[in-house]
Amino acid sequence: MRCAFIADTGTGCDYQKSVGKGLSKLIKQSKIKFVLLGGDNFYPDGCADKDDSLFTTHFEIPYKSISNDIKFFGCLGNHDIHLPNGHQAQFDYSEYSIENDMKFVLPNHFYDFGHKDLFQVFVIDGNLENMNKGLKLEQSKNIGKEIKKSKAIWKVLMVHTPLVSPGEHGNLCGDDEKYVKNIVRKGIDLVCSGHDHLQACVNMKIGDKEVVQVINGAGAKPYFKSDKYIHLEYVSKKRGCDLLHVNTELGYCCFDFTPKKLKIDFLNIKNDILFTKNITKK
Repeated sequence: MRCAFIADTGTGCDYQKSVGKGLSKLIKQSKIKFVLLGGDNFYPDGCADKDDSLFTTHFEIPYKSISNDIKFFGCLGNHDIHLPNGHQAQFDYSEYSIENDMKFVLPNHFYDFGHKDLFQVFVIDGNLENMNKGLKLEQSKNIGKEIKKSKAIWKVLMVHTPLVSPGEHGNLCGDDEKYVKNIVRKGIDLVCSGHDHLQACVNMKIGDKEVVQVINGAGAKPYFKSDKYIHLEYVSKKRGCDLLHVNTELGYCCFDFTPKKLKIDFLNIKNDILFTKNITKK
């Protein structure tokens, strides 16, 4: 089963629309079944309520050529919660979208979904500095329990902020890093994130397990033109981490789940494959 992954999308600009057109072609050509939407869904400050016009201009219109049968499963990014009710606005619009058989799905700060025993995606809210202690504990406890309980071959964590990144925002650190790593240690194979507006792939050693970090915040905003904003040292200095790929083209990823292999393709808006990473299971 194949899905696409995209993040940092919500500008409503021509760049987002061009990414949407390329994604629409990929979905049809590669039989993509759903899309992972990795946060910063609505720039610059999120949405005020479920009737905010940004849901139309920054989501429905850019992806209008994609069938409503293709659901976009989202998480919250830092720009999504600048307005006081930003998180609830997306939860409410998700409820409206589901009731009307539309695309947008983001029911809560954290949730999970999957397909039989092939894969399960665990979604968390990475805005940890803005989250009260009760919600942080509830999120980690519930998601950790579901990861351990899951019999899926592939376990994916989606969180807007990456654990490790060669982009300008860099790596998670301190309590936030510990929080996410504690969730990953429950059995995650792949972490997919945005935040930095580029594409990158990193091998991480967490405990005694190899975990892949995918960064794809290339959904609408071009990255800095100068290479000085790409920091290879952020990854090389991180113990147990190996940078496999980085590029600054607009685009998305395709995840192809099979019982023995997870294939990760990085693509630009022309659907050229820029890099491929395979994860295998014995």
